[in-house]
Amino acid sequence: MKRVLLTVIFILLVSRVGSAQQFTYYFPQIAIGPGYITTIFLSNATATGGGRATIIFTRSDGTPFRSDWVDEMGKSVTEGTNAIVVELASGESRRFVSVGDVPLTTGYATVISNSSAILGTAMFSQFDAGGNVLGEAAIPMAIPLSRQALFVDTTNGFRTGLAVANPNNIPLLVHFELVGDTGRLVTSTSLEIGPSGHIAVYLDQLFPGLESMVGRLQFWAMNPLTSVALRFSPSGLTFTTLAPLAIGN
Repeated sequence: MKRVLLTVIFILLVSRVGSAQQFTYYFPQIAIGPGYITTIFLSNATATGGGRATIIFTRSDGTPFRSDWVDEMGKSVTEGTNAIVVELASGESRRFVSVGDVPLTTGYATVISNSSAILGTAMFSQFDAGGNVLGEAAIPMAIPLSRQALFVDTTNGFRTGLAVANPNNIPLLVHFELVGDTGRLVTSTSLEIGPSGHIAVYLDQLFPGLESMVGRLQFWAMNPLTSVALRFSPSGLTFTTLAPLAIGN
């Protein structure tokens, strides 16, 4: 009887410890440097109860992305680290803006929170030498997908760029297939992304000599990835984002 009671107590303790949940999502592209600023908005959408979120920045090579960020009051929130820790009361929203104090550098962000009600959006802004906004586009928070697709449009001088992040601690061989508007396979390639690594390339860099087309880029790996596409105007000064689509086998 004593052994049964001890077992029941142990199970209750384990279940209580295991009930503390953790929620993780990603912003697949972060760009900081001269002419580029990234802004991250976070909000606690619950009607009751506070929450905590940690934003962790990682460079394309998988190393910590140390940069300066300020909040909506202009106060530094990173102080030379690669993370922002924020407490969010019920209904509270916060804004964090990068400070372009480094050469143009890209990477991605991981958001870890203790509440599914903490939601976010990242926004890229491009400025000219006079500080005037040339273009802005926002990306939604993303979860890793094993198989996904991004829309492609390179007609009339437009360029499609893509950012892919590998949030795993192992390298991944990523298989890319470019499919035309009729569903025909145009070309394919493979590329390894290192542990916690990230790539940001134009489609014509991934597939040199690519002709003008509309279609989709589908890709997969052994472990899930996060991604986003950007469609640039012929001038390269304005752009918009295209969210990934989950696809089947």
